[in-house]
Amino acid sequence: MKLSVLEQSTLSEGASAEDAINSTLTLAKALDAMGYARLWLSEHHNMPVLQGSAPEVLLSAIGAHTQRLRIGSGGVMLPNHSAYHVAEIFRMLEALYPGRVDCGIGRASGGDAYSRSLLAPVSGRGVGFEEQVEQLDRFFHDECKRALAMPAVRTAPPLWLLSAGSGPQSGRLAAEKGMGLAIALFINPEADEAAVTEYRRNFVPSAEMPEPRVILAVNFVCASTPEKLAEVRKTSDYFRLMRDSGRYPRMLPSHDTLSAIDFEPRQRAYLDQISNREVVGLPHEVRHQILARAERYQADEVMLASMSHALADKIEAFQLVAEAFELPSLALV
Repeated sequence: MKLSVLEQSTLSEGASAEDAINSTLTLAKALDAMGYARLWLSEHHNMPVLQGSAPEVLLSAIGAHTQRLRIGSGGVMLPNHSAYHVAEIFRMLEALYPGRVDCGIGRASGGDAYSRSLLAPVSGRGVGFEEQVEQLDRFFHDECKRALAMPAVRTAPPLWLLSAGSGPQSGRLAAEKGMGLAIALFINPEADEAAVTEYRRNFVPSAEMPEPRVILAVNFVCASTPEKLAEVRKTSDYFRLMRDSGRYPRMLPSHDTLSAIDFEPRQRAYLDQISNREVVGLPHEVRHQILARAERYQADEVMLASMSHALADKIEAFQLVAEAFELPSLALV
């Protein structure tokens, strides 16, 4: 089982924006050494708790500080951008780090309506998502002779479609275009298997994706002791409760701050209701849950998303699971 990580450059209480970005870079170097397959960065706008607004810029720095980790977007929110410029950006990354770059794309905005209005290119307004996907694929393969996306690299990053797994439509689109499919279970705990079934049934091979590939992204909480697990889980639960109530926190609170907050019975019931979104436990428990989720959703790879106030807690959690799965660390290769 391949394991990967989705990172969102969260802002912690008492830290700066620069700290959040540098923590992502530190995490990337640690994951590279631990043996994780890839690291994807999310794109969000006008959300202070999520500082990752331009994944393509940060990916360039991460590539320079890692050796074997695949790097990519999880994803570029395509409606915010010109498909032509996205092709240029990811070709530049491919030129810098050949064979290590993924271009994950999504149809959401990653922000509110106003920030989206500031991002959306005038020339792209009125263009549907599927048309943008087609444009991006054409620019990656030099099929538009009037405007070639530079640099003119010989290889294109594989395209991955981000899906909430709400139905078969996204699976069908990814299959038709020969893309990888990434199911965001951590966002939609009610995701079913229909998108994956549709995808595998109808997959058309492409140069970059000769076989169907499915990534399942889940929320992830792990610690070495039950006491520590309860502490880090509360941070993750708090973020989700705030998010789903439409009141994103400005930062991830410290343990001391959270200790003064008690969840109400209805909040605890809601967290139980959406528990399919995550894997939680000590290392051996998390390993079992990851394998079970992968089997249910026919996933080739599981991508872990972690919400933690302290970077050390996040790195420790990923190390514990890397050891549980016996990932090939740099010391062993």
